[in-house]
Amino acid sequence: MRVLDLACGTGLTSLYLASQYGVEVVAMDLWIAAEDNARRFSEHGLSNLITPLHMDVADLPAVKPFPENHFDALLNIDAYHYFGASSAFFDSHLAPWIKPGGRVAIVIPGLQRPFDRGVPSELAPFWQSGMNFFTVDWWQQLWQQSAYLQIAECTESARCEQAWQAWLACSHPYAIRDRDMMAAEAGHWFNFTKMTGVICK
Repeated sequence: MRVLDLACGTGLTSLYLASQYGVEVVAMDLWIAAEDNARRFSEHGLSNLITPLHMDVADLPAVKPFPENHFDALLNIDAYHYFGASSAFFDSHLAPWIKPGGRVAIVIPGLQRPFDRGVPSELAPFWQSGMNFFTVDWWQQLWQQSAYLQIAECTESARCEQAWQAWLACSHPYAIRDRDMMAAEAGHWFNFTKMTGVICK
């Protein structure tokens, strides 16, 4: 299999896929230099399976770095909400590169219920424009508009608490910054949405 690990960060998911399943991975990220990830992959002896790519997903249609139908699967962990919160995005930017029958798996942070009266007062000090935290239903309705994506599952992750605690426990500056926000949120608002699907062309 050939997998696109979209917005891979430091490539932990790419390393896992290559080491555990022996699949070929393109590890694509905007914020992490390809050279840095290449060094990491080499240190793990997986340079033959993982190709790092420094690119903005917004540039895919214009740059066309891959042949059409190049990937058997697409994986995105904790990033799709930054760039994909529009109905046309999946079909224009991602679907062309995934084979018919290819698999899609996305996990993103979101909301247990919508902000019907605006951002809650306890979260207002931490809220930023463009955070794009939405409910499971919101994301499902968006993805259902795709002409190519057949959703197999779109639901709240059963490991919301585990995922948030793992993030808050790490030493990343953004995680440290988020600790006060999560203390104020107190388990009342945030969750994770997970979606799996199949490409139908």
